[in-house]
Amino acid sequence: MSGVRRLWPVLVASGLGIAVLCGLGTWQVQRLAQKQALIATLEARMIAAPVPLASAITQAGAEYLKVQATGRLDVAHVLYKQTVFRGLAGWEAIAPFQTDDGVSVLVDLGASESREQLLKPINQVTGILRLHNKGRGIFDNENSSSQNQWFWWDLPQMQAAAGIRGAPPVILQALANESGFEAAEPKVELDNNHLGYAVTWFGLAVALVGVTLAFVLKKPEA
Repeated sequence: MSGVRRLWPVLVASGLGIAVLCGLGTWQVQRLAQKQALIATLEARMIAAPVPLASAITQAGAEYLKVQATGRLDVAHVLYKQTVFRGLAGWEAIAPFQTDDGVSVLVDLGASESREQLLKPINQVTGILRLHNKGRGIFDNENSSSQNQWFWWDLPQMQAAAGIRGAPPVILQALANESGFEAAEPKVELDNNHLGYAVTWFGLAVALVGVTLAFVLKKPEA
């Protein structure tokens, strides 16, 4: 009888722990399905027909929307952000673009191995709206506006350095263009670690079941 009394608290605590862990695992599976559906929606946006930039930037949740605009590229205020180009260190060219209907936006024209790559002016751009609002990473160097060296996306400072005032906090990631820089293949950049989290929670639940069984089946000391 004393053995049964000794086991009840362990079984109750283990049962609650297993239920909580399985609940967390199930929640992560649900979040995985939601995230995959969101990614599919955003990927569909990027291959749809482009919409005018002026109307797109006024929409809520317009990130990853494919847009198009005509205007003038300001090649005198090009910003250079360090990136990886064909497996080596390179530079992204980011220039202000003034549309014919009065909208100003920074355009990420693509990358090159050198900042000396000639930037050709363009008067029409098709691209994907991006926010780049994650901020500075733990290993990112400090941006230098005076030296025109950018290591992470600081949109307010980059807009100010490019002479853009009062513009929406977006970057237009240009698709294939004639600027002389190689445009990057657009892709949805969303954290999607839910499968790993689900495996972790369910794994802990299985481990707790094993520990509980080992405790229950353990022979009492003589």
